[in-house]
Amino acid sequence: MNRSALRFWGSAAATSIVFAALVPLLFPFRAMGMDPAVERDRVWLVVVFYTGVLMILFGLGAWISGRRSVGLRDIVDAGGVKQALDRADAARAADEPGYTRNAAAWAVVTGVLLLVIYFALYAALG
Repeated sequence: MNRSALRFWGSAAATSIVFAALVPLLFPFRAMGMDPAVERDRVWLVVVFYTGVLMILFGLGAWISGRRSVGLRDIVDAGGVKQALDRADAARAADEPGYTRNAAAWAVVTGVLLLVIYFALYAALG
């Protein structure tokens, strides 16, 4: 695996794990009139599941938009939107996997990883 692929998969996995770990700590139970001792597991599962589904849907929506999506980092690095799109088209022909610089692919992968975490939590929490 090359460096860009490792960065892609590592950042998607790290984002999913950190988000899933922070949900029960940062969710405003008391502000919503919930008892954290009773509702924590249920809210944790619901938030992780729906965030994963929404990440997949937004990523697929961007992926089927017709053009290869570019992120803000790509635009800043290239010096403009047109340059970023040209660079993305050139990267598609290069040796590196095309998905590694695609924000839509990253969103889909992160959503799938969140669903994997959801099913693991569901199995663990019963």
